[in-house]
This record gives sequence, structure tokens and C-alpha cells, in this order.
Amino acid sequence: MDPTEFDCNTCGACCAYTADWPMLESSEDHGPEGPEPEWVVDGHIRWAGDRCGALRGVVGVSTRCIIYARRPSPCRGCGPGSTSCLVARRHHGLPVPEQRSTMDDLFPSC
Repeated sequence: MDPTEFDCNTCGACCAYTADWPMLESSEDHGPEGPEPEWVVDGHIRWAGDRCGALRGVVGVSTRCIIYARRPSPCRGCGPGSTSCLVARRHHGLPVPEQRSTMDDLFPSC
């Protein structure tokens, strides 16, 4: 599986991984470009049940973020195939690329 094939609009796993994750970190997150105040609770994006309150749809099927244009920096930094993405995908049982051992790189099969 190639990470460039990941489609965030059919995944949404990162938005339903942990309530601690969508934290407002940068100055932009707290300014006019950041999430609107009604979406922020104790420095995090509001959580609803087992997911970000801004996530709509079904994880692994079809999702969208209703605050996408003003999402905080952790959300912006979680790109398709990133470490955060792969951890969240594994958590939800979604496919991830096979991991190769560094030993595989040192001793390729003949």
C-alpha cells in the first residue's frame, strides 16, 4: 500500500484517535485563522463521543471536517502516510503499508 493512495475523505482515523491530540499549539491556532472559539474547550478542539466534534461521516468509509479551513496545526500536520496517520489507521484496523525491518535493508534477499 502506497501512502500517496490514502484518501483522507474516506479515512478520518486521525480525527477519531484521541481527545488529547487536536490541541491548539501554534499562535495561528489561537488567532483569527484558527478554530472559532465555540470549537475550543480547554485548549483542544471539542470532542464528541469517540471523535473530534468537527468530524462528520463514518471512519474508514466517508468523512469530512466541517472546520477544515480553520483546523489547528496538529490536524494540518497529520498528512497522508505520516506517522500519526499510520498510528490512527492501525488503531481503527484500516490498511497500512507493510513495515520493513532495517535488517531487511541490510540483507536483501537474493
